[in-house]
Amino acid sequence: MKNIRIFKRLTITLMAALLLALAGCKGGGESSGSGEPDGSQQSDRAEKPTLTVCMDLGYDQTPEKLQDIVREYAPEFKDSYKLKIEPIPDGNRDASMDRIRVEMMAGKGPDLFLCMNPQATIFFPSTEKQALFQYPKALMKRHMFLPLDDYIENAKYMEWDKLYPEIMAAGKNDDGQQILPISWMMNFTGIPAESYELPDDIPMTFEEMLESDDPGIIAATGSFNYCDSLGQLADYEHDAPAFTIEELTAHLEGLSENRKLRTKEFLESLDMPKSMEFSRHNFTQSQGSQEYVLIPQYNRQGGATAYISTFGAVNINSKVPEAAFEILDLLLSKDVQKLSDLLMYDPGAPVHMELPRKKVRIETESGGKFYKNWSISEHNDQQLQTLIKQINAVDFFTPVHYELSDLYMAYMQAETKEEREELVAEAYKNIDMMLAES
Repeated sequence: MKNIRIFKRLTITLMAALLLALAGCKGGGESSGSGEPDGSQQSDRAEKPTLTVCMDLGYDQTPEKLQDIVREYAPEFKDSYKLKIEPIPDGNRDASMDRIRVEMMAGKGPDLFLCMNPQATIFFPSTEKQALFQYPKALMKRHMFLPLDDYIENAKYMEWDKLYPEIMAAGKNDDGQQILPISWMMNFTGIPAESYELPDDIPMTFEEMLESDDPGIIAATGSFNYCDSLGQLADYEHDAPAFTIEELTAHLEGLSENRKLRTKEFLESLDMPKSMEFSRHNFTQSQGSQEYVLIPQYNRQGGATAYISTFGAVNINSKVPEAAFEILDLLLSKDVQKLSDLLMYDPGAPVHMELPRKKVRIETESGGKFYKNWSISEHNDQQLQTLIKQINAVDFFTPVHYELSDLYMAYMQAETKEEREELVAEAYKNIDMMLAES
């Protein structure tokens, strides 16, 4: 298998060189935006190095919003660099991503990547399964991104000690901090506090959840994203699943038995618990004024699992790494995380620890008022902070998650033990092959 992978990578590298030669080394395609103000002299622009940003944010591909951030918070940036922003288009998306990957393998490509990490759940499998970087942690191991530790030490805008350390660690390996998470999310079950009291024996392992007779634990065991219970899904040191086929089968069987317990009458006795997702909008909208007891679906190691929803990374081939990091530095600053239009519709929550606690009221010219930022109640914030301390696995959504999401629905609908065994064996084989080729 390893020899096949080596041959495959050599073939891809040769194809990369050929494609670049045929393309005339266009260097990233057409620009969708420029950071230069109107009226700049052509001679001045020619003297400045260009920072090329590949934007794959999905929810908002407007280059102007990133340009606005730079103009407002780092106006001197334009004196040193030209800013070229290239969104990955919805149309012809696959070809655009293939071009970027080929350029990177040939030692070129955009300087900075801003990417949304598409998610999947057992009820809503991702409709956008093709991310630019399908296995970000595998690319970290393969030295595709620049280690940023020295830049972070000299950051001008971010407050590194005020960014959730549990979340930021997802972008770090033995070579250093290569990926900077910009937002994150977490799944849990919310039970109205007036009808339930949390037991003392948490956190616990997923196996202990399956054995518990506590009604709240039973409700939380059936969370809508059972990948949480597996924790880290991949062992990238060996390019293999981080769980055995026996462990996967036991998880699915346990969830199948749990489904039988969560009857309508049982859920009504807990005042109808909610499956919740902590993100910039979803949790704050779903909670209203209600106070909840929050319980995650604990993983095999006895902690909670969280996910990166948006991240940034600097191409290791970049000729302007200082400029690329400065953009990331800005995006992780408190003001930008809180007020930026670019991140307003980000699917995740800010990585800055202070932001979930405050609302920002904006008054319009017509006298109307609205809340541009968001907040949660003191009780629910305390619950959330407790859960964050229990995080022991932070992952990126990958095709492995999508495969497991599809498996869950098929497994629960299968009528015989033999059919279920075949489903698990096929899915596990697919996952093993995916990771071998990652």
